[in-house]
This record gives sequence, structure tokens and C-alpha cells, in this order.
Amino acid sequence: MNNKGFEFSFAWIFAIIVGAVVIFLAIYTTTSLIGNSRYESDTKIAAQLQSILSPIETNLEEGKSIVLGFSDETRIYNECRNFGTFGEQKLSTATKSGIGKEWMEPGVAAKSSNKYIFSSKILQGKEIYVFVKPLKMPYKVADMMFMYTGKYCFVNPPNDIEEEINDLQLPGITINNSENCPLGSRKVCFSSSGCDIDVRFNVEDDSSGSVVKKEGTVRYESGLIYGAIFSDFDVYGCQVERLMKRNSELAQLYAAKTNFLSGEGCSSNLAGDLISYSDSLKEADSGKLSFIKLLSDGLKEKNDRLNCKLF
Repeated sequence: MNNKGFEFSFAWIFAIIVGAVVIFLAIYTTTSLIGNSRYESDTKIAAQLQSILSPIETNLEEGKSIVLGFSDETRIYNECRNFGTFGEQKLSTATKSGIGKEWMEPGVAAKSSNKYIFSSKILQGKEIYVFVKPLKMPYKVADMMFMYTGKYCFVNPPNDIEEEINDLQLPGITINNSENCPLGSRKVCFSSSGCDIDVRFNVEDDSSGSVVKKEGTVRYESGLIYGAIFSDFDVYGCQVERLMKRNSELAQLYAAKTNFLSGEGCSSNLAGDLISYSDSLKEADSGKLSFIKLLSDGLKEKNDRLNCKLF
């Protein structure tokens, strides 16, 4: 046997193995560092996103809209949790990478108890579209934020919705008949059926009705129509329940306010109605929206007749 040849071959094999291990460790260390960096970056993006969304909340306006632009393909994770008095809104993000795993788990979520974001559970893109509308039942309850991506075609919407979309200049949404919708857009039918999403109005009032998708049917009232269109249904249901709980707390505050004003010589006799309204809201969900709207309209009519208006 040629011992020198054997030693030479073994030395080369050993060197190759050691080299492979070193390369593997270098790649593993690099990807781990990149992974940690991405996690930290995604956590910061979620926190910044929370800050960006706050200024677009409405004051006296009936709506606002913005476009969120990202340098890389980004996923936004929308999680709604309904517990306690106000529940919780959680937003987290993850960015696409060409190194290591294409998508990692999202970073730490930014949490809020006073934001109500209606969207799919996961939004993905370099541009995310956002618009905001206040929910009034009968006073302002909160701002509702609607987030979406991609293209939508609204087929024969009522005039008020068409005007609203045009006024807010919402990107990605076209208004057309079914035959002329852009290729690849999700069709939303308002006066017919057979689209990706069908909106069915109540006969007596087109500001309320139901939205039908493959996953089922949900009720809506007023501005909540957009939440029903753009949201996954479990996100929609959770946010509606959170909004009703907030409304319940506000009704209690207005009841206290009317008692205070009565002591100042400005009686409204609405305290009992407001407390009853608050009780009805505590366990309300999207299935009870029609009943809640009736109570809300009754309160508004009584408030409008007052000399000292509560809201």
C-alpha cells in the first residue's frame, strides 16, 4: 500500500470536511444574524405603522385616506382580540428577503385599545391602501380604519358610495359595470349577484343590509359596509363587538353628562334611555346591528329636539 498516497488523500478529505463545516457555520451565523436583524426591523416597522396611522384619524371630516408605501414586499398581520372593556388591536409586520427564509415570523406586534382596523388577517404588498371613517351611533363612537390591497371593481354602487370613493380618491377601486371590470379585480355587486362579494341592501333603507362572500354572510349598518367588504369575517365580527363595547361605555358617560346638565337647569330626560342603550350594547355583535341602529336613531331624534344637545 502507498502510505504517502493514503495520507495525502486523507489530508485532503479532512480539509474538505473542515472547510465545509466552516462554510456551513459561516452561512448559519450570517443567516441567523440576518434573521435577528429582520425580526428587529419588522418590530420597528409595526411600531412606526401604529404612529403613522394615528394622525389620519378624523376630527370634523367624514373621511381620510393614505397610501402606505414600503421599500420591500411587506406583510401586515391584523389581529383583533375581544376581551375586557375595550379589547385589543394588534398589528405586526414581516418583510420579504432574498437571503435565508423568504418570509419569517412577524416581529413583535404593536398593540392598541382604541384602534379598530378592518382588513384581511394578512395583507401583502409594497403598497397598502388605508381610509378612515367615523362610526356614529348616534354620537361619534370611534374612527374605523379600512385597509386593503389589490384591485376592486364596485359594480353599480349607490350614489353615496360612488361619491365617497371619488371624494376620498381611493386607489385600486374602480366603478363600472360587471363586463368592464379590470382584469384580476375582485368584483363587488351592489344591485345584482354573482360577484366575488355581493352587497344586499334592506328594502326600506340602503344604508343597512348584508354582505355575502364565500365564507358566509354578515350584517352591516352605515359605514360598517366597508368593514364587511374588505375584512375577513372573524376580524369584522371582533371589531364590531369591540366598537359596541366602546359605545356602551360612552353611553354611560353621556348618561352622567345629562344628569350633570339637569343640575344646571338643562334637563334632557335621556339618562334612562342612555343607560338602557348601554346595557343593550354590552353583548352586542354584528347580528344585532339592526336593533342597535333602531335604538341609536331613537336617541338621535330625542337629542335633536333638545335645547341643550348632549351630542
